[in-house]
Amino acid sequence: MVQMPKRREDSATWISKIGPVMDAKLKKRIEKGRAWRVQKSSTGVYEVKSMPSVVVDLEEGTCSCGSWQYNGFVCAHVATVLAKTCGEEESMADYIDPFYHVVAYQQTYEDKIHSALAMDIPDFTQGIAREIKPPRNRRPPGRPCLKRIRSRGEECTARPRKCSRCHQLCNHNRRTCTEASKD
Repeated sequence: MVQMPKRREDSATWISKIGPVMDAKLKKRIEKGRAWRVQKSSTGVYEVKSMPSVVVDLEEGTCSCGSWQYNGFVCAHVATVLAKTCGEEESMADYIDPFYHVVAYQQTYEDKIHSALAMDIPDFTQGIAREIKPPRNRRPPGRPCLKRIRSRGEECTARPRKCSRCHQLCNHNRRTCTEASKD
């Protein structure tokens, strides 16, 4: 009862096409790809020189990393292409699934919830008193898992490290380095 009008009033003040949470994610993804180079291949098709390089097709709505198709929200590669070619954040909202737009959020919370009157609620105090017992849960054998399994599309928070062999900021170390030796 309290949450619905609060979210309705909050969303009425938003001025961008997407909500503030998704707007912050979009800015974070643009910032992530700021150092990447973008090369135009053909009309609407771009190659983003990241680690690894990916192909972005704006007309088909695909990115070879698969995140854009899976989530419906632009990945860092698409955000980089749009930021370097279009430049305006308002035009980026056209490439985002309508599910993330403010209009869809407002439609979710536009209905009103009517309170339940006390006479509509049945009286359970009369009649047979029945005791509800908790379910019989059995703990699985073995030591419990401490590391959470990440869902698909969830961003990794691991920082890149500097390889002592090739001296690049990347996600490998000296032992797993595939670069040619500089010796």
